[in-house]
Amino acid sequence: MYRTMLVFDSYELSDAVRRLHVWGESSGFEITDIVNDGITAYKKMKKNHYDLVITEIRITGMDGLQLLRCAEKEKLCTHVVLCSEFPDFNYARQGIILGAFDYCVMPFEESLFFSVFSRIRNEGIESEAEALYYTDEITAFFENRDKEIYTYVSGIMDKIYGESADKLASDKKARKVVKKVFDEIFRRNEWLDLYISEKNFYGFDGIAESDKETYKKKYHSMICAFFEEYCSLCPLTANAKIREVILYILNNPENDLRQKRISSELYINSSYLSTVFAAQTGIRFVEYITNVKLKRASWLLKETDLKIMEIAERLDYRDIGYFSRLFKKKYNMTPTEYRLPEGYNYQI
Repeated sequence: MYRTMLVFDSYELSDAVRRLHVWGESSGFEITDIVNDGITAYKKMKKNHYDLVITEIRITGMDGLQLLRCAEKEKLCTHVVLCSEFPDFNYARQGIILGAFDYCVMPFEESLFFSVFSRIRNEGIESEAEALYYTDEITAFFENRDKEIYTYVSGIMDKIYGESADKLASDKKARKVVKKVFDEIFRRNEWLDLYISEKNFYGFDGIAESDKETYKKKYHSMICAFFEEYCSLCPLTANAKIREVILYILNNPENDLRQKRISSELYINSSYLSTVFAAQTGIRFVEYITNVKLKRASWLLKETDLKIMEIAERLDYRDIGYFSRLFKKKYNMTPTEYRLPEGYNYQI
C-alpha cells in the first residue's frame, strides 16, 4: 500500500478527501496520517516515510508551498499534491516549479484522485524516456559546439507545448528536459562548478505569466545561454594536447597560468602552445586565460564573501584597478556592482 498523509488546515477539506471512495484495496493508497498544520507535517515527514503527501496550500505554521520546498530540498517525499478551494493559476504554477506532482481544486472528485494515483504508479515512464532522448540529443550539440542547437531546442519546446492544452503538464515536461540537460553537462564536466552555480543559472521562479510562449522562450534561452557559456569556457579543438591545456586551465583557474608556466607543467613548447592554441580555438591564449579568470571571479563574487581585493589576488591580479577595468570591460559593470543583488536600485 502507498502511505499517504493529508495536511489540511480546514477540517471540511480534509474530511471531503478522507470520505472519497478512493482509499484502500481499490487504489493501493491508504491514509496513514492526518494533520492540520505545516510544522507538524514537516516533523512527521522527517520521521516517517510517505509515498504521497496531499496538502492544502493555506495551512498554518508552514504553508503548503514552504512544506513542498522543504520536502524537495531534503528529499522527504517523492510525491506532493497541492490542494485548494480556489483555482489559482499562480499558486499552481509556483507549486509545479517547486516540484509538486499535481494541483487539485475543489470539488474533489474520485476520478481526479484515481488519475493522480495511476500516474504515481506508472510514473512518467514515457515522459522520462522522452526527456532522456532530448537530453542525449542536446548533449551532443554541446559536445560538438554545434550552433544548430538554437533551432533544435526551439523545435523541442514547440513540440512539448503543442502536444497538450495543459500548460502545467507541458511546463513540467519542459523543466524536466532543461534540468536533465544541465545535470548531464555538469556531470560530464566537473570543472563547471568553478564557474557556474547550476541551480542559480536555471532558476525557474522568474516565470509568472500564463502565456506558454513566455515559457518556451525562457527555457530556450536557459539552454542556449548555457551553451554559449560552455563554448566560451571550453572551445572545441581536435588537438589532444591543446585539449589537455584547456582542461588544465579550467580545473586550475587560480593557479599560475602564465604561458611559460603551463608549457613547463605540461611539457609543451611555449611558442608551439601560443601558435597552435590560437589556430585551434580561434582565440589568443592570453585572451582565453583572461576570460577564464574573469568568469571564475564572477562566481567568487556571487558565491563567496571574499573581498574584491582578495578575489583579485587569488586570480593573480596584483593591481586591483587593472582587475576592475578588465572585469567592467567584460561584464559592463564593476565587480562591486556585479556583486549587488539583481534589481538593486543604485540611487538608494
